[in-house]
Amino acid sequence: MQINDTIFRELIKRGYSRRKNSRVWDISDSKLWYLTPELSKGFLQLYRYNPYKINVIERELHLIRRYANSIVKGFGKKHFNLVDLGCGNGIKSSLFIKSIKTPVSIRYCPVDISKDYIKVTGEKIKLLKSHLIRGVKPFVSDFKDLDDIIPLLTSPKYRSNLVLLLGGTISHYEINDFLYTLRNGMMNDSVLVIGNGVRKGRRFVSVDKYKDPLFNKWFIHIMKGLGFEEDEVKYDARFTSVRLEGYYTILTDKVIDYEGKHVRFKKGDEVIVAIQYKYFPDELLKFCKMYFREGELILDKDEEYCLIVCKK
Repeated sequence: MQINDTIFRELIKRGYSRRKNSRVWDISDSKLWYLTPELSKGFLQLYRYNPYKINVIERELHLIRRYANSIVKGFGKKHFNLVDLGCGNGIKSSLFIKSIKTPVSIRYCPVDISKDYIKVTGEKIKLLKSHLIRGVKPFVSDFKDLDDIIPLLTSPKYRSNLVLLLGGTISHYEINDFLYTLRNGMMNDSVLVIGNGVRKGRRFVSVDKYKDPLFNKWFIHIMKGLGFEEDEVKYDARFTSVRLEGYYTILTDKVIDYEGKHVRFKKGDEVIVAIQYKYFPDELLKFCKMYFREGELILDKDEEYCLIVCKK
């Protein structure tokens, strides 16, 4: 089994904590979800999974179609970089561009850890043949490195940045640290558009939908990247007091040796590969206003998904 350097280093960097009698390794950074071609393909299967398709994709696309033009008008810039953080397969950003009726000049800048996504998205944007797009400048990068990326975008013509963070990406991170990092990476007078689900009633309703076999088919490639065989681990999902966790239980004692480092796993240890937080609309807006001078919340008709427009 070939060990993935990035996944292994993430494990070493984070270490483990203890819960009851088990050691818990938390490597739930979503950048790992798209790190290899196998992982990238696994994520795209979500687009066919009804709970995700209906509650995330369709709700977000509806909001984009309805509000993209007013967001751009409110931004008030004639020339700007459209920075697409975690561009995925380009469906959302291409609809965003198609929904703009205001005469503007856009340089499209997809940012993703996956080279495959960058390629697919770039091709999709070019197929639009939109007169608004005046250039495409891709970045294969962890989008939390925004403070390194933004200076590379600045030019005499394209000084302003409208940043997209769609698909509920923010829900997979500790929100204060994430928003602080984003804010620091953005230049003054930038706009950030966040797309995210919101809590209505109980924080999570059903854990079963997160136990669907497709999640194991996707996340098992993270465990393989650590040196595990499929029959040495078991996937499950649970709610804790504050978040959802997708995790693997180690079924047998195992020592992983890589580049002079030895990690000893014991039967019963756990590796968390995915997390999700869910907030009420006013909670989410309050967090955004802690880090940005303005924040506007746009809810869908069922009040289960939103766009938040933040101005720095």
